[in-house]
Amino acid sequence: MAQCTQSAQEFVQNAFGPTVAVLCSHDAEVLAQKNNLSVVEMLRPFSCLTNEAHIRDPSGQIHTVRNLRLILNEMNHQPQAPMLMRKMLQESVNRCQPPPVNGNRGNVITVGSYDLQIGSSTAWYETYRDVFLQLLTPSDHEFIQHYVACMHVVSTSHADPMDQFAKLSQQQHFLQHTSKSPYPKWLVPNIFKYYVLLHDNTDGEEEKAEAVYQSMKTTYSPHTCHLLRINSRSLNAAETTILNSEGSSNMPDPWSQYVNKSSEQLDTLDSDITQPTDDEGFPDRVMESGPENLEVTNPSDTSLLTPDSTDDGPNDPSPDDVIIPTQGNSLNEVIAHPLDQSIETKRSREELDSFNSADTPLLTNNKILNSEGGMQPTSKRSKFHGACLTLSDHDRLRNFIHEFSVRGLLPYIERMIRILSDQLAARKGLHRFMFSATKKWFGGKQAEKAAVTGLDMGGKYLRESPELQMRRLADLAFLVQLYELAYTSYHTAKRDFGNDQAWAHYAGALEMAAVSAFMLGSMQKAYPTHYMETAVTTYLNTCKRPQFATRAVLMSTEILKARGMYAEAAMEFIRMTGEDSDIRSAIFLEQAAHCFINMRQPMVRKYAFHMILAGHRFSKAGQRKHALRSYWQALQVYKGKGWTLAEDHINFTIGRQSFNLKRLENATTAYKHLLTYKSKQPPDQQNAFFKDYLSVFKQLVTMQSQEGNVQTTFSQLPLPVINKPSTRVLLTNPRKTILPDNHIFATSVTFDRIFDPTEREEWQDLEEMAVMVATGQRNLPAGYRPNLQLLHGKTDNSVSPLVVVGEAVTVELVLENPLKVSLTISDLMLRWKFTPVDYEHVNKENPEQQPAVVSNEADILNEKRNQLDEVVSTESIHEIVLAGSEYKPVHLSVTPHQTGELHILGVAYSLSAQQLLTTKDEITTTDFGNRENPDSPQKDSKSISRGVGVISVQGGQDLDIQGPRLNGTKVERCSVMYGPDRRLDPVVVPPMPLLEVIFNSFPSTLLCGEVCSSVVEFTNKGFSPLQKLLVSSNHPEMFSFGAFHTPTNQSQPGKDSANQSKASVYRTVQCSGSREGGCVESTVDKCNISHVTEIPLPGGSLPPEGSISIPMFVRGPDKSGIHEINMLFYYESSEENAKMRHRTLHHTAVIHSSNSISLTATALRAHSGERQDAEATGTSLVVNLDIDNMNQVHDSHIIEFSIGQVSCVSNTWALDSLDANTQTKEPKISGGESQRMCFKATKCRQHPTENPGKEQLVFTSVAFGKQRVDSSATPCRDFFFRSTFDPSKRSLELTPSSKTATPSTMSPTEETSVTLVTDTKTALEDCIKAGLTLIVLWKAFVVDEEGFHHTLVGQHHITMETMGKEVTTVQTTRRPREVTPLKIIKDPETELAKKEPSAEVMGQLLKYSLQYSEVKEHDFTKQRICTLPVSLNVYNCTSTAVEVAIETADQDNTSAMAERAASQPDSYPLRATSTSSTAFSWVGHITQKLILPPHAPHQAPLHACFSAPGVYNLANTKVLARSPQEGAGDPKRSGGERSGFVLQQRLPPSLVTIVGASVS
Repeated sequence: MAQCTQSAQEFVQNAFGPTVAVLCSHDAEVLAQKNNLSVVEMLRPFSCLTNEAHIRDPSGQIHTVRNLRLILNEMNHQPQAPMLMRKMLQESVNRCQPPPVNGNRGNVITVGSYDLQIGSSTAWYETYRDVFLQLLTPSDHEFIQHYVACMHVVSTSHADPMDQFAKLSQQQHFLQHTSKSPYPKWLVPNIFKYYVLLHDNTDGEEEKAEAVYQSMKTTYSPHTCHLLRINSRSLNAAETTILNSEGSSNMPDPWSQYVNKSSEQLDTLDSDITQPTDDEGFPDRVMESGPENLEVTNPSDTSLLTPDSTDDGPNDPSPDDVIIPTQGNSLNEVIAHPLDQSIETKRSREELDSFNSADTPLLTNNKILNSEGGMQPTSKRSKFHGACLTLSDHDRLRNFIHEFSVRGLLPYIERMIRILSDQLAARKGLHRFMFSATKKWFGGKQAEKAAVTGLDMGGKYLRESPELQMRRLADLAFLVQLYELAYTSYHTAKRDFGNDQAWAHYAGALEMAAVSAFMLGSMQKAYPTHYMETAVTTYLNTCKRPQFATRAVLMSTEILKARGMYAEAAMEFIRMTGEDSDIRSAIFLEQAAHCFINMRQPMVRKYAFHMILAGHRFSKAGQRKHALRSYWQALQVYKGKGWTLAEDHINFTIGRQSFNLKRLENATTAYKHLLTYKSKQPPDQQNAFFKDYLSVFKQLVTMQSQEGNVQTTFSQLPLPVINKPSTRVLLTNPRKTILPDNHIFATSVTFDRIFDPTEREEWQDLEEMAVMVATGQRNLPAGYRPNLQLLHGKTDNSVSPLVVVGEAVTVELVLENPLKVSLTISDLMLRWKFTPVDYEHVNKENPEQQPAVVSNEADILNEKRNQLDEVVSTESIHEIVLAGSEYKPVHLSVTPHQTGELHILGVAYSLSAQQLLTTKDEITTTDFGNRENPDSPQKDSKSISRGVGVISVQGGQDLDIQGPRLNGTKVERCSVMYGPDRRLDPVVVPPMPLLEVIFNSFPSTLLCGEVCSSVVEFTNKGFSPLQKLLVSSNHPEMFSFGAFHTPTNQSQPGKDSANQSKASVYRTVQCSGSREGGCVESTVDKCNISHVTEIPLPGGSLPPEGSISIPMFVRGPDKSGIHEINMLFYYESSEENAKMRHRTLHHTAVIHSSNSISLTATALRAHSGERQDAEATGTSLVVNLDIDNMNQVHDSHIIEFSIGQVSCVSNTWALDSLDANTQTKEPKISGGESQRMCFKATKCRQHPTENPGKEQLVFTSVAFGKQRVDSSATPCRDFFFRSTFDPSKRSLELTPSSKTATPSTMSPTEETSVTLVTDTKTALEDCIKAGLTLIVLWKAFVVDEEGFHHTLVGQHHITMETMGKEVTTVQTTRRPREVTPLKIIKDPETELAKKEPSAEVMGQLLKYSLQYSEVKEHDFTKQRICTLPVSLNVYNCTSTAVEVAIETADQDNTSAMAERAASQPDSYPLRATSTSSTAFSWVGHITQKLILPPHAPHQAPLHACFSAPGVYNLANTKVLARSPQEGAGDPKRSGGERSGFVLQQRLPPSLVTIVGASVS
């Protein structure tokens, strides 16, 4: 009977002990590393006290502490990740392999008619138990694993040990009291600190050690310091001793069970953990690679073994092998008998994938059984530990632990127990007693019942709360073996936790109270079994903490077995089995079986049944040897007892597991047992078993007969025909994982996409622009090679392609079956040869030495698969069925893992005929082979062929592709010569980054101008850091990227979240209620847009496996239709790579855009009068904006548009509303409607910064709602800059720059320092330039096909360059440009006219207005003439001085008004009420002339006289202007030639009403 080596009491004492943190300095670790150990590893073998110690309880009674074990850990030790914990548990079981089955004699027991061989021990269970307890993460609901003390270790080799001690103390204090990290956890705030001075006896200075130690005792108390002397043997003497004793074992090594296994041992052990993806199936032949190590090859041709090929993976029949699928609740699923052979199926693919991830070699992690794994030494000395430590050093280490425990730790714990007891006793008052009594009577009795079904309502205790103080006292007492005090404290805490419904604390108290009661050992206190059962149930159901439930089961079962309660222990083991952990379920099922056989009346059949279940779970966990042993144990019970189906099942599984473990003799014997007696299997199954037996036997015979006869050449097979010119090579990974909804990968280059020449040229242009921008040159660098990713017959294959090490090369072959019968092609793979070349390190000593050529041909011929995976891993296709006259493309890939030159020579495969199946065969085989996943065609075909395959032959074909015919020279033209085709000869370059781009919620349909937000995730899947990430696109105006730290909205699939995501595209601010302060002006540097955009990376690079998410904004194009956006992602490696300088990734997005709105705008100069003060700078504009709803009939899903905001972008103008009380409701425009809006544009209050390198623009906005969009922020600002980009122009600029200077402005107070602009024409033309762009932000309310309402947002841009000129966004068809005749001789008049400004410019130099009283009363009976003072305000709109002439000569009023009305259609018609125009006349100066400085106002006083009442138009004043001539700067000049003056635009009607006294 299998028994544990430790008793239950010893197991409990070793599982729980005082946990001590060890904090070492670097110099101390260096001393320990001389022994291939860390400081913690060096101390662990001596962490158990060999002598008795004593401690007093709070009442003063002395208790003996025996075999106290300290748990030493690095202070910075962090809990392992769940995946790593599973790997470590798997490895712990895998290390403890059972002996061979035929040699495992064990204990022979006789139960009735059964003679059973049972192992004497189960070491793998004890190892699993110890590792599990060591890896258990400390929790806040208990203090049993929290640090109670801390050792500070410094060596005497340190320059200042005392200062280092102080630093270590500060570090520990920071971690305990300041750091927010959840680990490490401390038992009490003021833990016990111990200071250790480590001294090297061979290399250290004795005087310094003594001096430092005396200082330590002076600074710290003597009982907290220790001088530890180690390394009494020098390093040279240690190496000599090791060399002399390699063959003997006279050197004690107490560290072997506390440190990691060596790499060689791990390699051997990891090979026993199966590789499901590469090792599936049974082999054809087995070749001998060693005296005892058989290697299985050619696993694909296994058609004669079993109808289910995938069952030959690492595992036995999965749970689905023994489950009959039934409909119903999954929680109450019915598990059928596991021995029913007729429903054998393969295990679930999800568990296979999870095992693959957990089945990788653990050599990269040095913490297999040890939480402080250090460096793995690789020298011979690494095989030994403690080489520099003598036996005296061992005694010193043992004495040090004794001194630390007896003189330091135990007195400290005794003091802490006494303090906690006094504190808890002081807090017990009458109120607490009454409150506890109340809870006891009214709620305490329901605690256990509520813990089973209730929720954890408590648990939020303060650290110094009485409940936690009681638990802390109980844990301290338990650690120092004061079990009676611990039981009392746990019992008290259990009651308080139960009343507070803190179920995690409650379960922990119950668990430890039960263990304390057992450790008391007194018969008067019975073991509370119900405590442990309630704790396990609470952990599992209420707290959802299976780890602590597992710990409780481990404790409970050991206690139950110690008390002889094997049935109860078996039930506890079975209770913890589940689908979450195969290895745990397997071990517990095996222990339950041993409990059944160890009962007073052994239950043999239950033992056998649970051993089968354990073997099945071992198989799922990849533990083949354990699975085989379990099935052998069960076979002893079922063999020869009439259980034929059960015996068939066991024999079949044993044969398969033996075959997978390369034990062909045992496999043959197991399969032979399936045919030795009259079987109850159906005929098809018998045929399958027979073929399996023949196949295994044939391979065994072949291995024994052909030993040493190695085939060196490949047989060329005529079938199938390979269309070699159609061979294509893909240098990227064609396989993509399945992404969630709304997530798409970058389209990249795949076999499904073949670009036409035009597209290839466009992609090449984008790549060239990205290269030139990245290098900062206008020309392509020397040695530039385009990054081709798909090679075929139309690409340039004259040079070898470049492939990055570690990335797959996929070859597409077109197979043709010229026959009319089916062909079965199995084990299809590529043949290659590889020449390793190190491009980074050149062999300078022997440069002529040729590297060895490696090929997989010999391995394929010898049926040694995956032997060269460390050089080049080869993918194989298990089986392809080619129907008659069928073409089928297949994809094969190889992955090089070293740099060098790879040559793909051909393909290798096995060819066989496909037998016709009857309907019965098909149903039986398919159901048998793929019950779990019937929708997988590949698995179905694989399973069918396994059952019906016949003798196959092995061979292959060469892939010698003929290159293009040469036609460059005369010799080539006169003869038939072909160039090389090197598409199958890639050069493997050093590691490079590999970019993976995922788009989240990228739109496919947009309205014109609609802005949608998306998220782009960039991941570096390569092995080198990534830098210089650029995006080159043919339409950069359609998208923009945000900063990588910008938060993104992770919208859910619901409709509300979609609306929220649409509305949150822009950044909004709350509008202020008053507009007296004017609009908000934001200044932004002008940004030039090019085809190439740089994507910001954190820190300038993206490390391997690094990932960033960047918001991406997409704007619908202004023109409706279907648009393709080509994005080429360019990136480089941060590490120098001479072979490959950059890489690219292609993505094509298709967007369908539909009509939304159109804009029409005009900017007119306002005629309002200017104030005379100097603060009123510049004129103002009136901006008319017409918005049309372009929604068509077929776009009826769009309900209406609303205008939320109009923003202005200019370096001069600021937009404002005409009315101070702007409407707070957004104007809405329904289908077919239009709306006109009028705004006022004034000079910016804040002028852009004088920066000659950059032009700055001012953003102002007029919002119609309660919120204002920040138009100067992303993405509104970005799309404005992109709206000015012309995709047809090739732009290579990347950084924002400006080549035009901002026009200067002058204050009128600086007239004395005015400098005239040299270029007069330019200065005059600038006065009619508007130079502003309107950004219209709108919302569209749409209804989708399902009837849900959505709100879409977008923006349109319209730019007004010239005042008075109407512009529109409506797309118009351009007329063909008229070609004027070419003139050889220049026209002098035309050249002269080019130097003069146009009449349109000269007529808008000035802006003027009249200021007067609009109504005046006058008594004409008293005075016949009425005089009205009028002020003419004139403003110079140019940046140069202008000569102004004002004429007020009398002229016909009516004719003037008619002339004005005819010249300006927009003016209002005038109906004069005066009887005669002679009743009005100007008096005073008829003509006034003056020089008006740049941007300066002038007020001219005028007087109008009226002789009769009426309504008069004063807008008959003429204002003329011209550029100043020589001497015009003299303000006293009163005359001059009239030529050159241009009449300025006339004023609108300026009416005045003269009211007579009689009227009033």
